Amino acid sequence: MHELRHILDVKKHQIEDRLDELFEDVRSAIDGAVACLAQRDPDYCRNLIENDVRLNDKRRLIEQDCLVAIASQQPVAHDLRDIVADMRIAVELERMGDYACDIAKSVLELDGGHLEALGLADLQSMSALCRRMLSDAQQARKTGDTALARQLAATDDALDDLLRRVVNSTLAAMRTDAAMVDNGSRLLWIAHNLERCGDRATNIAEQVVYRVEGVVEELD
Repeated sequence: MHELRHILDVKKHQIEDRLDELFEDVRSAIDGAVACLAQRDPDYCRNLIENDVRLNDKRRLIEQDCLVAIASQQPVAHDLRDIVADMRIAVELERMGDYACDIAKSVLELDGGHLEALGLADLQSMSALCRRMLSDAQQARKTGDTALARQLAATDDALDDLLRRVVNSTLAAMRTDAAMVDNGSRLLWIAHNLERCGDRATNIAEQVVYRVEGVVEELD
């Protein structure tokens, strides 16, 4: 029994290490997407898009480790909750990486026009809030801090408010100047992707609550 416990602990530690790496990679992807928007560097954007494959591979490795741990070690109670939650968190992180990739693709489609009138400042505030939510979600998972996890819901409300401001300012600018329609449409898509990143961070927070308390709670 002691030997089986040791094997399970080693496998769980491996899963957690890989999940921490994926957290960091996704944070870098989001930072990169924001940099793409600020610099509008095509090569930078393409590198970020190409790197998305690596994030997908890491997610698959984590899922594989989780399934092997469940099948070979037959964990019970909190061990099983930990593994199931980590597998779900990996999926959420991979989707956040997809959103970062989509942002880079949208940036590549922008023309040379200025973006300030289209709500660029609020869009950058959204990206900063997304990065904070991701950091808080990672910290909550590492420490089992369910209070911090639940606070993410309030942060997500602030992100939704920013989204509404971006939508309103962008639509107003597009109505005023037809030349802004193309860029405005792409910035609306970027804002949507950032808002979805926040939703995924909240989903991760829900998995933290599940891991620690064994309850399924929708944080909103």
